[in-house]
Amino acid sequence: MKILVLNGSPKGDKSNTLKLTNAFIDGLNEEQTNQVEVIDIKKMDIKHCLGCYVCWTKTPGKCAIKDDMENLISKYIEADLIVWSFPLYYFSMPSKIKAFMDRMLPMNLPFMAKNEKGHGGHPPRHDLSHQRYVLISTCGFFNVEGNYDGLLKQFEIHYGDKLTSILCPEGELIKIHQLQGRITEYLSSVKQAGREYAKDFKISDKTNKSLSELLYPEDAFIQMADASWDINDTIGEKDSSDNSSNFIKQMAAVYNPKKWNGKDVTIEMHFTDINKTYQLNLGKNKCTVNTDNLTEYTTRIETPYDVWRDISNGEIDGSQAMMENKYKVLGDFNTMLNMNEYFGIVDAKITEDKSKSVKKEVNTNMLFLLVPWIALWALLPISVTIGGAIAILISSLIPLISFRFKLTVYDKISIFCVSGLGLLAVLGFQIVALVCSSYIIFGILWLVSSFLKIPLSAFYSSKDYNGDAAFSNPLFIKTNRILSVLWGIMFLAITALAYFLIKGSISQYTGLICSAGSGIMGGFTAWFSKWYPAKIARG
Repeated sequence: MKILVLNGSPKGDKSNTLKLTNAFIDGLNEEQTNQVEVIDIKKMDIKHCLGCYVCWTKTPGKCAIKDDMENLISKYIEADLIVWSFPLYYFSMPSKIKAFMDRMLPMNLPFMAKNEKGHGGHPPRHDLSHQRYVLISTCGFFNVEGNYDGLLKQFEIHYGDKLTSILCPEGELIKIHQLQGRITEYLSSVKQAGREYAKDFKISDKTNKSLSELLYPEDAFIQMADASWDINDTIGEKDSSDNSSNFIKQMAAVYNPKKWNGKDVTIEMHFTDINKTYQLNLGKNKCTVNTDNLTEYTTRIETPYDVWRDISNGEIDGSQAMMENKYKVLGDFNTMLNMNEYFGIVDAKITEDKSKSVKKEVNTNMLFLLVPWIALWALLPISVTIGGAIAILISSLIPLISFRFKLTVYDKISIFCVSGLGLLAVLGFQIVALVCSSYIIFGILWLVSSFLKIPLSAFYSSKDYNGDAAFSNPLFIKTNRILSVLWGIMFLAITALAYFLIKGSISQYTGLICSAGSGIMGGFTAWFSKWYPAKIARG
């Protein structure tokens, strides 16, 4: 199918509306092979219609104006699907794409004719019966009714029942980084609309319902919209360079009360460069801003205003900025860990389409890494042959019982290593060599991983830190890199202990005694993973 996309936004490829259009086209392309051409109208030489009617009289079908329109009309006629993509400007369309529509006059015959509804009009000069039309538009209001009425009527008159519309009020929110979780969810619905449209030129009621839902509640949107302007809201204030008040109001507006855990939280923001302090009081139903009579804070963030604004806008990484001491966090660090939940200050991570049949997300489980080793260590000193056989059996069963979890590369390496050591045990290899080498191999596995992009422990703790998104968090990676080194050193140290124990009178308890080290290290890991980021945050 030949698809012609008319990008009528003056912002070109930075258009909020174009993000929706791209998602729709992606959905179309998943279902069939298409030839897609995007025309950036703002870059085209399109002059305004003169109303001379030369295209009807002297040069039928050809405009007297020599610019890009002649070529664009040819592309328009050849297309099977026309996608009009532009934001709502003053209850209509941006002026340049309106000029494009006006200049489509040569495509019609001058003779008057009645359509099927009895209305007068001019019949098409070309056979366009193969064509379909989609209108995709965003606006800065919170409702369609009363704002799109005139534009919709114009397109309905022009295209009739061949028109499909995707209208997104609150479209200005698409560019707000803090809301990317909700935005990507909406874009998934637009993509699903593209899939459905590719099949029978229709969008299901379910998807249409999803597309008609507001991106954010009406009251919150109004608050965000009013606070989004980079001007000082203080009457008589001439200096508009400091818009921190509006920024904090917008931050309060994106607060998600569903994340309230039964206890009010006070986040104090102190902007060190402009010496201003604001308190965000997170309550059951809303977040309020306090600038006078400040109360005791739960968490205090000391930061230059520009740094925090850039973090919120996704221009710099918050964790990296913390590691570089660009801001400090005092008080309860757990509040800082929940900032993503409270305010949605996250990096965009495309979510799976809800309407598409997808496999349920699976997590890792560290038990699949540890159990084969622990079984080997515990059973070998008791019976080399039986211990080796059981270790092989457990290793072979793990892939079968882990269908609800995701095996990491370290799980697979462990299964291979334990199976190999178990086989050597069954074949009668010396128990001291087997036990000591098993600890050495496991310790080296931890140490080597600490030099890789993702250290071993990170795979198993990422589920508590936004899943795979945690792997792009430098503080998370550094914390786990340190832990992986410590785990590796511990297992190498245990090698010496195991050597002496297995040669002594309590050799059968070697595995159990040495495994106590794993328990102690597990407790240390839980403490360190919270203490170290908090230490970095305090500066």
